[in-house]
Amino acid sequence: MPTKTLSGQAVAIPNKLIHVEWLRKSTPFKLFLSGRHHIQVQEIQFIKSVPYILTAVSAVFFAMLNAQSAWGDDFVITDVSVVPMDAERLLANQTVVVKDNVVVIVGDAGSVDIPSDMRRIDGQDMFLMPGIADLHVHLRHEDELVNYVAWGVTTVMHLGGSGQSGSRQLEFRRDIEAGVRLGPNIYATDRILDGVPAIATGAHSVETQQQARLIVQQLKDDGYDFIKIYNNVSKPVFDAIVDAGREQGLPVIGHISRNFDPMAALRDGQDAIAHTEELFFTYFDGPRSLDEMPDEYRPDFDKLPALIEVLTANSVAVMPDLSFTFGNLLMWDGLEHVWNDPEFAYLRPATASMWRGGNINRREQIEKFIVRGQWKYELLQRLTREFQRAGVLQVIGTDASLPGLFPGKAAHRELTELVKAGLSNYEVLAVATRNAGEFARRYIDPDVRFGQVRPGYRADLLLLEANPLDDIRNVRAIKGVAVGGRYVTAETLDKTRQGLREHYGSLQQLINDVDSAMETVQPMEEISALIQACDGSRDALETIESRINAAGYSAGFAGDLDQAVDLLEMNTKLFPLSPNTWDSLAEVTLYRGDSERALELYNHVLSLDPSFPGAEDKVRELTGL
Repeated sequence: MPTKTLSGQAVAIPNKLIHVEWLRKSTPFKLFLSGRHHIQVQEIQFIKSVPYILTAVSAVFFAMLNAQSAWGDDFVITDVSVVPMDAERLLANQTVVVKDNVVVIVGDAGSVDIPSDMRRIDGQDMFLMPGIADLHVHLRHEDELVNYVAWGVTTVMHLGGSGQSGSRQLEFRRDIEAGVRLGPNIYATDRILDGVPAIATGAHSVETQQQARLIVQQLKDDGYDFIKIYNNVSKPVFDAIVDAGREQGLPVIGHISRNFDPMAALRDGQDAIAHTEELFFTYFDGPRSLDEMPDEYRPDFDKLPALIEVLTANSVAVMPDLSFTFGNLLMWDGLEHVWNDPEFAYLRPATASMWRGGNINRREQIEKFIVRGQWKYELLQRLTREFQRAGVLQVIGTDASLPGLFPGKAAHRELTELVKAGLSNYEVLAVATRNAGEFARRYIDPDVRFGQVRPGYRADLLLLEANPLDDIRNVRAIKGVAVGGRYVTAETLDKTRQGLREHYGSLQQLINDVDSAMETVQPMEEISALIQACDGSRDALETIESRINAAGYSAGFAGDLDQAVDLLEMNTKLFPLSPNTWDSLAEVTLYRGDSERALELYNHVLSLDPSFPGAEDKVRELTGL
């Protein structure tokens, strides 16, 4: 039945314990309460539960995930057809030798001496190409790493904004490079840099040039690879970010600011555009507000030559991200395209819930949104073709794992979307592989070599059962994957992912148990018992904390701030060392009107984690400093 939010907007709330984790850290809670976004919340259906054997399943799963005995060291692939990606050609009957994580020989079969103790992989009737790179992802959990590898994505670039700290991505990278974790090569940033107010959730709200320089310095000191900027950055702050980035060797990647001339951003130091759709909203004057949608939209293509000149003259790279816009159009046509996809079984329950609650069909004025999406999609296809002809460096970036964009599989949708836009199969493969290597060399590490099958290049390889030059969909026919010279078979990857599915079943049962406990007279005691039963499993504990957090926000969104505070206070008692539980309580306490108590809570967040996203900005706001 309808109830009222703080803004007075009627919202249907059929279940007080709806999972709304997508509100948390993916869309600012305050935006919902202020009425800037109005979404009809409906009951969320979950995947079928399995018996609650979380600890046992977790142990088996993580043993599979991290067992590197299945990965070879040095190896040779014999009698294989190679798609080298140095030119549009196919080399038949080749022997490819990998040693010390790089390709050392690509030569005619029979002419290469193979050490007797080297692992041999039969490549007869198969095809070898470089691994795919997805340079715009939002990693939400370590589980996603194996999904990327299973789909042949051997390099990813984490652009922040997923609620997963950048420091975790650096931890994953160290583990992968050391050979103790299965996953793609990772480039990463930490928090996004935005203006005042920050539009991006958890972003740095950067008001001065001095702030910008200090943050960029910190990114460099912490070991990140680039800077991501967002919509509300001012021109003086943008200039300071660019200058500091040049000094520190960090490229500037992201959205195009809405606050000044987009051509100035491209001329004055932005290295890459995270979505071509940014040009729709800025340079080609696409409608930003659905409230002010025109009856029709016709982009002025007379402006295109000047844009291409600026992009090429200033070496600005572009991520078309056609799959994001097409995915939205597809979900509007029918959510069964997503829910019935076999890949849905490999989403963590929390991510699946976020998709169900946060997909585009929850938007108001959805018909206008889709019409605008169609205008945008047609423009993006044209721009992708024109940029390709003009030699603009384009690379794959999918925005996975936003709703409908499966980690790993989304890259294959982007491949087919690029073909639909008019690129040849070879051009698409270049965008996915060779161009990504050029991107990394140009902007991140001049010494890195990947994206081609040639001596001296990192051995990121896909062994396929069909020729990708004949049909781009053949890139999905994966027989084996090498990441940084470590080879794993598709069969091993499938077994590992089956462990994921079983593990997710146990997590879903745990979610159900937490929901039931919150309905009892003594939820604290019931949930404490569940925590004890988890036997210290970090995955299980994070699931419980997240579920209670979501229930608290659900209550707050429904207008019951007393219940929201009760649930979130319980979460701080159950997980007193988690800064996120205290931050959530602080946020709802602030909307309850108790700014003094909220300030105390935000200060406590900082005592637990001085870098917790947004907490310092809130303290500054509440103290007027």
